Amino acid sequence: MKYIGVMSGTSVDGLDAVLIEDSPNLSVPVKVLGHHYQPWPEKTRTQILALADGDPMTAQSIVALSQAISEEHAFAVLQLLQNTNTAAHQIAAIGMHGQTVWHQPPTGIQLGYTWQLGSPSWVANRTGIPTVGDFRLADMALGGQGAPLVPYAHRLLFRNSDAPIAILNIGGISNVTLLDTDVTVPPVATDLGPGNILIDSLCRLHTQGTQNMDRDGLYAKRGVVIGSLLASLLTDPFFHKPFPKSTGREYFGSQFLSRFDGVNHYDAIATATMLTVQSIVQGIAKIGAPSTVYVAGGGAKNPLMMKQLQEGMSPIRVTTTAELGIPVDQVEAVAFALLGRACLLKIPANIPKATGSSHATILGVLAVPESTPFSAH
Repeated sequence: MKYIGVMSGTSVDGLDAVLIEDSPNLSVPVKVLGHHYQPWPEKTRTQILALADGDPMTAQSIVALSQAISEEHAFAVLQLLQNTNTAAHQIAAIGMHGQTVWHQPPTGIQLGYTWQLGSPSWVANRTGIPTVGDFRLADMALGGQGAPLVPYAHRLLFRNSDAPIAILNIGGISNVTLLDTDVTVPPVATDLGPGNILIDSLCRLHTQGTQNMDRDGLYAKRGVVIGSLLASLLTDPFFHKPFPKSTGREYFGSQFLSRFDGVNHYDAIATATMLTVQSIVQGIAKIGAPSTVYVAGGGAKNPLMMKQLQEGMSPIRVTTTAELGIPVDQVEAVAFALLGRACLLKIPANIPKATGSSHATILGVLAVPESTPFSAH
């Protein structure tokens, strides 16, 4: 069967859509048949970032934004189908993450809540393909963090019987999955802290919006890490909370970013990069000792960050998921294709040990289209 996964993370740079094919007995690895990247229109991206950062927005504006996000998801799917010469009826389901604009982990006895814009019903009826979305809420209703959800897919895709390994995603937020050699042992997984979110924000701030990222770590290389600032940042309570834990832009957004005020922008980016590296190194050290860390996400394309990670984690080997057969910019989209498949097949896909939920449950809400889709765009 063929499935599509669509993902946009906290970096809010664009949509990654992948087409995968599984085997009849659900064995892995799956085969990735195609990938389509679609950057967000600048207006939509600006609105997403503003809403996620807590800027006031009317209900009408939020609805319009959600509709625009849904349209972009549908268009990305249709482009992927066109690029791979695949018909909609050949796809069993789409798994779409949607765009997170708020994530509130549980606190004490109060359940958490999360909000992803983008409608599975809209996408289903625009593409003619059953679409699964709203993956996180079922876990949160059971007391979980609603994140990370990708360990389910990581275990299917990357399990290794020879040595424990870690799958590290460095998107806007960094998260890790530690996979034991024994496939019956549940993965250990958690968010670790900022990935590229602070670096990207500092780049936008200091280039007046002309640069959205530190491509190849070039800005960080021109600066120096401010040790006193780094030490202060690492005392933040989030880094010392017990696992499992989750976070997002609402925590590592403008308020956290204000701690860099007055710092030379190259030094700020260098320090933010090292904050990401150190929080990852310290976090992984607390949960286990993998033989190899396989990195995915935008951070895997930053040679400075990869070099610093290797230096910080030696003798643990640091490489990318491309070595395991899946490019770094496709791992999360593949994961949501697999989560969509799990929903369709009624397979529980959260990992309670990773999210903190009371038990495993089926994730996602399935939207079934009318027989004739309305043409998107």
